[in-house]
Amino acid sequence: MAKDSINNEEILSSENNHDDDAVEAVPTVLGGGNIDSEAAVEIIETTTAKAKDDTSVSSTAESASSEVQEEVVAPADSAIRSERRELVKSASLVALGNLGSSVLGMLRQSFIAYTGPGISGPFFASLSPAQKFNDFIVNGSVPGALIPTFNDYAENKEALRRLVFTLVNLVLIIMTISSVGYFFVAPWFTNTILAPGFNPQEKLLTLQFTRIVFFSLLALGPFAVLQAALYAQKEFGWTAFAAAAYHAGIIVGAIFTGMVGKQFFGLGQYGLPLGVIIGTVGEILLLIPGMRNQGMRYMFVLDFNHPALRRILKLYAPIAFSFFFSACVAFLDQFLATQTPCIEIMRQQKSCGDANLSAMAFATLLIQFPGGLVASALSFAVLPTLTTHMREGDLERFKSTLLLGFRLGLLLMIPAAAGLIVLKLPIVTLLFQRGKFSPAQAVLTSMALQNFSYQLPFIAIDQLLISAFYARKNTIIPVAVLVLSVFGYLAVALPFWHTIGMPALAFANSVQNTLHPLILLLILWKTIGSLHLRGVVPALLKILLATAVMVAVAWGLQLALAHIHLFSLSTFIGSALTVIVAGGIAAAIYFILVIAFKVEEVSMLKGAVLAKLGKK
Repeated sequence: MAKDSINNEEILSSENNHDDDAVEAVPTVLGGGNIDSEAAVEIIETTTAKAKDDTSVSSTAESASSEVQEEVVAPADSAIRSERRELVKSASLVALGNLGSSVLGMLRQSFIAYTGPGISGPFFASLSPAQKFNDFIVNGSVPGALIPTFNDYAENKEALRRLVFTLVNLVLIIMTISSVGYFFVAPWFTNTILAPGFNPQEKLLTLQFTRIVFFSLLALGPFAVLQAALYAQKEFGWTAFAAAAYHAGIIVGAIFTGMVGKQFFGLGQYGLPLGVIIGTVGEILLLIPGMRNQGMRYMFVLDFNHPALRRILKLYAPIAFSFFFSACVAFLDQFLATQTPCIEIMRQQKSCGDANLSAMAFATLLIQFPGGLVASALSFAVLPTLTTHMREGDLERFKSTLLLGFRLGLLLMIPAAAGLIVLKLPIVTLLFQRGKFSPAQAVLTSMALQNFSYQLPFIAIDQLLISAFYARKNTIIPVAVLVLSVFGYLAVALPFWHTIGMPALAFANSVQNTLHPLILLLILWKTIGSLHLRGVVPALLKILLATAVMVAVAWGLQLALAHIHLFSLSTFIGSALTVIVAGGIAAAIYFILVIAFKVEEVSMLKGAVLAKLGKK
C-alpha cells in the first residue's frame, strides 16, 4: 500500500480549469440519483407555468428543450452508463480470473496442510523474503507507478514496448544478482528473523527452502512488469488467470512431498519450494498469449534515457519506502508468531511456533479469497478509469466511479466477512483437516480466521482509495498513512503477543488495515471536497440488514445440523454438507433480500455476469 505525488497545487489547478465545461456538461449519477434533478424540476415547472399563458411559446420551448436534452443529456447519460457497465464487466473478468486462482490457492493450502506443521511451518516462513523483496523491487509499483505510466503510452505501442522490456530486463538483472547474494545471507536471516522459535530441524529446513524459493524471483519480477503492461491496456483475461499457475506449481510440489516423503535421499521434502519455481515459470508462460494480442514481443533493450523511467522512479520512491516499512512490520509479525505461546487446546505441545505461524498463513489465504475476488478486482478495474477522469479534469465522474466501487465492494465484502466468521470452523475443517492437520489445529486456524475477517469490508474500501490516490499521481499520502496505521498494529500486538498469543497478532493486523482506509478517506475528503458519501448510506443499510438475516440463518442452521450425525465436523462429508447447506441457504437468502431491497449494484453484477456468459 502506498505511493508518490505530483504537486497537489498542480492537480487542483488542473481540476479547476475544467470546472466550467466538462464537469458541468456531464450529469453524474450518485447514489442512484441525479445531481441535476432539482434543476430539471425547475425547468419543467417554468415550462408548465408559461403554457397556461402562451401555448405556442410553450410548444416551442418544449421542442427546444427536447432537442437540447437529446443532444447533450442523453449522450452524456449513455456515456456514463456505458462506462459503468464496462467497469463492472472488467471487474467481473478480473474477479473470474481471481476466482480460479483463489480456488487453486485454497487447494494449495489444503495440500500443504496435509504435510503437517513440521513442513508447512518452515515452508511458510521461507516464502517471506522472496515475496517481500519482490514487492519492494517491482510488484508494489504495479498499481501506483507502472499502470498509470504505461496507460499514458497506450496509444504509442512501440514506445510502450521499449519501456516495458527495458524494465523487464533491468528487473531480471537485479533479481539474478540478489538471488545469488541472498544465498550467502540466508543462514543469518533464518536464525535471527525467519524462524527464531523453531527447533533445529525446522530451522535447517527453513534455510534450505528459502534459498530455493528466492530464485523464483527470476520469474516473479518480470511477471509483475508484464502484468502491469497488460492491465494498462485493459487486457484483463490472461493476466487474471496467470496467477493460478503459481498455486498449481505448489500443489504439484505438495503432492510430490506427500507421495515421496523423505525417500530418494530426502528429496521429497523439497517438493514445496521446487513447486514455487515451477509455478512462477508457469505464470510467465500464461502471459505470452496476452502479450501477443497487444503486439508486445520480447526485445533485448536497456533504454535508460527513456523519459518514463524517471517518472516511474519518482512515483515509486514513496511506494518502495512503504514496502520496506511494511516488510519490516511483516518480519516483526513473523518473528513474534514463531515464539507465541500455545493456546489452551494446544497445551500438550512443547512449542507452538510452527503451528501458530501455519494457522495464520492458512487463515490469511481464506481472507485473500474474497479480497482477491472483490477488492483487488475492483481496484485494478477502476484504476485506468479513475486515471482517465483525473487526466481530463472530470472530478465529478471521478467521484462517481469511486462511489460505485465502494458500493460494489461493500455489497460483497460485508457478507463475506460475516460468513467467514459464523462458519469459520466448518470451513477450516473442510479445507484443511486431513493428514497431519489435527482438530486442535483446525480450532487454532479458525481463531485466526475470525480475527482476520473483521478487516474485510475495510480492505475493499482501502484498495479503491489507494487507486484514487494513484490516479491523482499521489503516492506519498498512502505511504504516510501506512506508517500511522502501523501504530494501531503495534498497540495491540506488542502488549498481548506473549499473553493472548497468536489471536492477538491476527486482530492487530485487522486494526491496522481498518485504520488505513478510514484515514485515507478523511484525507481525500479534505483534498477534493465532498465525496457524496450519503449516496452510499441507503445501499449500506440494506446490505447490513440482509447480512444480519444471513448470519442468523447460518448460525441457526449450524446449531441445528450439529445434532445430526451426518453433519458431524469430525468427517469430511459432514464438514462439506454443513458448509454447503448452512452457507448455501444463508447466501441465497442474502442475495434474495438485496434484490428485494432493490440494491442497484446487484442488477449491474447480474448483467455483467450474463454478458460474460454470452446470455446478454
